[in-house]
Amino acid sequence: MALRQVVSLDTDPETGRLRERVRSWLAEHLDDEFRRTAANADYLPRDSHERAVQFCRALHEQGWFVPHWPVEHGGGGLDVVQQVVIREELAYAGAPIVNNNGVNMLAPVLMAYGTAKQQAEHLPLIARSERMWAQGYSEVGAGSDLAALRMTARRDGDEYVLNGHKTWTSNGMLADWIFVLARTSPVERKRQDGISFFLVDMASEGIIRRPIRSMTGYPTFAEEFFDDVRVPADQLVGGEGEGWRVAKALLNAERTNVTRAAQAQRYLDELVEWCHRQGPGNPLLDPGRRAAVARVIEKVEMGRALSYRIAHLQAERALTPGIASLSKLYHSELAAEVRSVGADVLGLPGMLLPQDPDAVLHGHFSEGLLLSLLHRIGGGTSEIQRDVIATTALGLPR
Repeated sequence: MALRQVVSLDTDPETGRLRERVRSWLAEHLDDEFRRTAANADYLPRDSHERAVQFCRALHEQGWFVPHWPVEHGGGGLDVVQQVVIREELAYAGAPIVNNNGVNMLAPVLMAYGTAKQQAEHLPLIARSERMWAQGYSEVGAGSDLAALRMTARRDGDEYVLNGHKTWTSNGMLADWIFVLARTSPVERKRQDGISFFLVDMASEGIIRRPIRSMTGYPTFAEEFFDDVRVPADQLVGGEGEGWRVAKALLNAERTNVTRAAQAQRYLDELVEWCHRQGPGNPLLDPGRRAAVARVIEKVEMGRALSYRIAHLQAERALTPGIASLSKLYHSELAAEVRSVGADVLGLPGMLLPQDPDAVLHGHFSEGLLLSLLHRIGGGTSEIQRDVIATTALGLPR
């Protein structure tokens, strides 16, 4: 199945040829194991995740794993439209892109705020899928209200000593390293002051981690306990007390969701083709269901246009928090609506999870419906995104 575009956003012939090359390569190298799952590759069991890592290394050899990175950091250095085309095709095909925390979140921060030593140490390993990263932000009582975090980092010579607890840590069980926010000085004028951003080896003495399973059964999250964990001072990013500025830049990168519309398009195409195969029992013969699917198709096209706009703003270093939150909100809600409409069209069989032999369409809609709840919370809830849009983009009072 090929990505069908209602409106073409890449009219250059060379870009079209690139799309075909990526599509052909995926047809030959992407295993059906990954086409059949709706889950993020970092949520898969360890054996499947290892196979996904090998796929991403092969993708990197083609120059397509980090096409949006500068060449000097191991990326493809491609123009904006070429980057989006590659990432659209990967998302549509179900390619298992591992290490989102490292590739799309930490890497932009290191390019902007990291030292030359930090960039040289970490970026090549991320590009080659040789170092997996976890996000150590949330704590008990400090999730959406992140500035309430209580983990501490005390300077001791050439090291910092970290103590505290992190929870709901994305990719926490599979990661080799974790980026962590910790308080290096007590709260004075603002809670955001005195927070610092650290890169921590998960093999460090004093770290205990435990899995937190999601509703899908995947070890999606973990919690970590830090007991006098020593971190070299040269793994501090952006300077002591500058962690909030670095953290906001990372959240901007996390919230862009450039590929989410292409993934939604894939599920819609599967759904419509399945309906047509039902003959007289086609659920889309019902006017209400047909109208619901049509509305979602319209929203997917709007999402694709928004994705291209976001990519251009990123390339121009002009992406603002309000626009990033708009993209996060739009695509999180879109993913949930696509899964909800699909579940309604498929009926009771569409509720079966992928492991059930009678699951319809590989359980994409049942699994995706559960995962869409995560998307509405992770990276900042939809309510938080609306608040950011209102205050930073529209200038409304708090």
